[in-house]
Amino acid sequence: MRPLPPTLLLLLSALATADDLVTKGRIKVQLFAAPAFVSEVSVDAYNGLCLSLDNNLIDGRVQSVLVGGHDVGAVLKRDDSWNCRFFDNYDCKETEDCLTIPDGVNNLASIGWGTRIRSLRCRNFATFPS
Repeated sequence: MRPLPPTLLLLLSALATADDLVTKGRIKVQLFAAPAFVSEVSVDAYNGLCLSLDNNLIDGRVQSVLVGGHDVGAVLKRDDSWNCRFFDNYDCKETEDCLTIPDGVNNLASIGWGTRIRSLRCRNFATFPS
């Protein structure tokens, strides 16, 4: 079997990446540590399921987050019903001290969350009632 030409591989990878950020049952969440260009982790958040960052290299170092895109422009253009909530515990236990990001973009350090993110849960309210 012959390998695919590099230009075709590049095109296929770009298409997979673009369609892979937001689906009906899953959304990509980009977590950034300081400085952001050194440490970025992309995680899959499945509809309604708790995602613990325990044993993840970015656990306790998250400084900012993008939900549903790799850059601010892409995130701001989103038109969907996804909502993500971030917790300072590993079990997504609801407390009064949760961070909810309905629009998909936020700088965590600016609102005092700093490095307290330990888990997250995202929901697509178009398919998963609250």
